[in-house]
Amino acid sequence: MKNASKHADNLRSLFKRLLKEGKPEPRPPAIDPLRALVLGILTFDTTDARAQQAMAIVDRVFVDINELRVATELEVIEIISPRYPDMELRALMFRETLNQIFEKEHTLSLERIKTLGKKEVRAFLKELPEMTPYVEAYTMLIGLDATAVPVDATTLALLKEHDAVEDETTIEDAQKFLEAQLKADEVYDFHCVVRRALAAKKK
Repeated sequence: MKNASKHADNLRSLFKRLLKEGKPEPRPPAIDPLRALVLGILTFDTTDARAQQAMAIVDRVFVDINELRVATELEVIEIISPRYPDMELRALMFRETLNQIFEKEHTLSLERIKTLGKKEVRAFLKELPEMTPYVEAYTMLIGLDATAVPVDATTLALLKEHDAVEDETTIEDAQKFLEAQLKADEVYDFHCVVRRALAAKKK
């Protein structure tokens, strides 16, 4: 990345300012990685509050995530809400990623990957169909307590707005840059304060 030092300084300034608005709660224990993946699919480019509402619907309507896996895309769209942002894409992601996990693992579970090294886990997740950098990193961060930074289109726009990355930077490159710049004990706080800032923008 050109002017990497300048962008790194701007990133630090942005992070520091967002932390001043309120430090996040301590990092909670990792949740089930399969549930983290589902939440990752629900949270990109929308607010955590809206995603939690959608997850509550999933928990209420489906017995478990396997029921979500075998539901048709139209059923999932109607159950969660046709008005949910990018709902058709999310329904496709549920079908493709969950079915591929089932085929690879012979069960709908990501327990086995907990025994793998970080590089192997990331490779496994990235190979899933319809996977995105945000959902992969969200699963790593929230479901496996790993060092990863979820970046979606809204996060990238915020970074560009504050000149923390170049205008032509892709989501993939921004994620690599953030993971190189942030320390392991900073990634969760960074994710939380960025999500909070993005939610405030939507009000």
